[in-house]
Amino acid sequence: MFTFLSYGQLDSVANSLSDSLFLNDLELDSLGTVNKKNVSSGSLSVYQDSYYQAVEEIQKKINKENCPKLIRGFRVQVFSCSGPNCKDKADKYYNQFIMAYPDLSVYKMWQPPSLKVRAGNCRNRFEAEGIKKFIEADFPFVFIVPDFIETDLMLDCDKMLLSKEEIK
Repeated sequence: MFTFLSYGQLDSVANSLSDSLFLNDLELDSLGTVNKKNVSSGSLSVYQDSYYQAVEEIQKKINKENCPKLIRGFRVQVFSCSGPNCKDKADKYYNQFIMAYPDLSVYKMWQPPSLKVRAGNCRNRFEAEGIKKFIEADFPFVFIVPDFIETDLMLDCDKMLLSKEEIK
């Protein structure tokens, strides 16, 4: 008779039994209940199908491709325009902002049909409000916009793993 445990079941069993629990300390009864047994020594042999390894590698590649490079957040829009001389105007605002606030990140972006100058990498609207109040004296017509932002708390996409054992 074989009994299969999901990750959640195995985690709850491991947490309820002991912090220093080894797989060879577990025993299954006929009802599939996991019990702790007292064994002085033992071994565990794992026979894994090559198909499982291939599927795991494919899943890792999918995870890495879908890893977010940016996260959702907010920025303060300093300037937006479209039409003739728009690039020159955007460059002017961009350079003025860099000179006035060298510690704040500023971005010039093209979102058709407009060229926009935005500042900050805010994880929430509250942070963006702080930047808005800080720069309003020099740039009175600013407003907060949702955007994809860069952050120091980004995921390491090279280490996207599938199994819980590899994460630990």
